[in-house]
Amino acid sequence: MKQCETIGRKYERDIDLLLAEEFMVSQNFAAWFLGKTRFAGVQAEPVDVFVSKADSTGESDLVVIYEEVATSQRFAIHIEDKIDAPLQPDQVDRYRQRANGEIDQGHYGEFEIVLCAPQFYKDSQPGARAFDRYVSYGDIADFIAANDSSPRGQYRSRFLASATSRRTNSWKKVDDEKTNLFWAEIYRIASREFPILEMKEPNFTKDSTWINFRPADMPTMPRRIYISFKGSLGYMDLTFTRCVSYQFEKRIRSLLDCDGLMTVHQTGQSSAIRLKVDSISILEPLGESMVKIRAAFSACEKLITFYRNHRDELMQGAALCVLA
Repeated sequence: MKQCETIGRKYERDIDLLLAEEFMVSQNFAAWFLGKTRFAGVQAEPVDVFVSKADSTGESDLVVIYEEVATSQRFAIHIEDKIDAPLQPDQVDRYRQRANGEIDQGHYGEFEIVLCAPQFYKDSQPGARAFDRYVSYGDIADFIAANDSSPRGQYRSRFLASATSRRTNSWKKVDDEKTNLFWAEIYRIASREFPILEMKEPNFTKDSTWINFRPADMPTMPRRIYISFKGSLGYMDLTFTRCVSYQFEKRIRSLLDCDGLMTVHQTGQSSAIRLKVDSISILEPLGESMVKIRAAFSACEKLITFYRNHRDELMQGAALCVLA
């Protein structure tokens, strides 16, 4: 049979479905992939595979639930597929929230979070290091090519290998009028009513509801300090990079508001002092969203003022809680 070129532009959903099938139909592949995780050496087989498994914290691209042969105990591999789109803020942290929620419901007992992506993605995205494990598309393509000599196997191997090309898969913004109007109104409100945010003019892809604010007096060294506006979750986070949250919280507990509204959380490799507000959706009527935006901006203003009032204590506390 004549070898044909694979589809030019690859999308992450394409990879999700391809890998889901491999896990379910190829015991060799399922065992090989497991060997790339901390569960290497465990005799286990996939019993469920979910594509785009979502809850209120977001979506896991692929969830593979394994069952141990000897004990029938179950554990899960949560997989994030990336080609070239940037990681979302706190994406790994939200993966962990979803996985822990599944454990609380008794669906399995342990988990690991794995990033599957081209090699250049791991090298160019600092946030990629927050994942428990990394498996490259190149390695997956090589395994399939070596273990499935059928035309189908060779095609799938080429498909994955070609997804590693920057030229073929350059990320493009999805322009959307509703999203543009949403952010134009937010920018107008921030500029006129909340100059403390020092918001830059936005240019986001479709359905984006997250943005970071970093006023000029918030440093980038020795750690980056910024406000993370997580609209879809309703989290406004004063973020300190490379910081262990449980240690940080002990050192700054006396500074936090006595009303208990400020809480401290681990978000990937950062610590966040958080204020919770109503979640925000682009799908809501614009007027309703802007009421929530103003409340969220007020929370951000409060966090910035809190940082400025306690700058020395916060920076000293973060310096003593460095993430290894």
